[in-house]
Amino acid sequence: MTVQVGSLIYRASNLPQHAAAVGAVSDGIPAMLFGSLTKLWKFVDADALVKALAVLRQANWTGALATAPSALSVNHTAPSGAEKAGTVRIGRGQAAIEYPTLLALQQTEVYQALVQGAAWLGSPGFAALAADTVAERWRFTDWGEVDNALQGWVPGAPYSQQLTAHRVVRHPPSVLAWYDPATMTFGRSQFLNFFGACGPTAKYLLGRVQDLGGEVQLVAEEFRLSGPNGAAKLAQLVQADYPGPVLINVVNDAIHEFVLERATDGTAALFQGYIGAYDALWWAELNRAEVTVSGNELITLQNLRTTYGGGRAVPLPTLLTNLGTFMGVDQLRNAGIAWRALPFLPKQNFNDDGLPCFDVRVWQVTDPQAVLNALRTRQIIDQQFTSWLSLAVLKEAEKAAPQ
Repeated sequence: MTVQVGSLIYRASNLPQHAAAVGAVSDGIPAMLFGSLTKLWKFVDADALVKALAVLRQANWTGALATAPSALSVNHTAPSGAEKAGTVRIGRGQAAIEYPTLLALQQTEVYQALVQGAAWLGSPGFAALAADTVAERWRFTDWGEVDNALQGWVPGAPYSQQLTAHRVVRHPPSVLAWYDPATMTFGRSQFLNFFGACGPTAKYLLGRVQDLGGEVQLVAEEFRLSGPNGAAKLAQLVQADYPGPVLINVVNDAIHEFVLERATDGTAALFQGYIGAYDALWWAELNRAEVTVSGNELITLQNLRTTYGGGRAVPLPTLLTNLGTFMGVDQLRNAGIAWRALPFLPKQNFNDDGLPCFDVRVWQVTDPQAVLNALRTRQIIDQQFTSWLSLAVLKEAEKAAPQ
């Protein structure tokens, strides 16, 4: 995701330029900037300067009378506006600072960061941290902390204690600004915006568990899983050993999103809403629910709900097998039969060339008891309630739902 050293941010996407800029510093390109015929070099921020140094080094720019690479001429140079040739400006508007000499630039954080971080900016270890999408960010005070934390660690190995001390975990976004049954009342249409469709249902289940004190942390994330390998990875994520309950958010942006809550004993329950068909309360077999399908379609859905809904433990091997069959189809337009075997909305057909793929995020709940205690205090659930956290949150929603 990102690695922060001091106030500078390094991302996987711009790390190669930072690593290349280390060579640019040693090659003397900053000195060439100040001796060039260009009167003003302008960079919107420190990161832009770093990328420019990398380009200059790649072009073997010699400075002085040599023309700067065309890639920099438009965005980073100006023919006038500085009192002397070779002035470097970093920033915009009133926040911009001009450096008339190399010595002045050498005192800046970005220059010092390149020099001090030379040993690590191009290293596999630092690149692995920048590519870690599970962490919100890695935060270090200075390069000395990076040095100490990465010493002896090999990418792919478990994180050392020295490393995890600098890891900032990701949490689902808070939903308190939009949805707080403890303090708000809702109209029917407003309530359906929360639990009457698949994406909002997942968002408000995850966010509400976090807001109630569950301390929800992202522990695994995979994108565009498809085919046999993707199905195997999905099964691995769902069936892995976790130290506590997890909320597994499975998403295909084009068609559906659902949450599997898995207990520490390996059992799992499915929670979802489906736009234009049913809300999450109906799927959980709670009162004040809404369903808009009827006839044979309703009978089919009720049968599926008996097996996969109502807060019951689902037949996980069957569900994973059927998801794998769906993911093994070449295109969504050909996946109708495989889709109708899944417990979502069996009538669905697709006119889409996209892949039957899923993004998966696994959220660890580190303090599930806090959620239950908060809801017991408000008499949403009783002392004997020991079921799913998602079901407890939906029971809270049921009390808030309009008649």
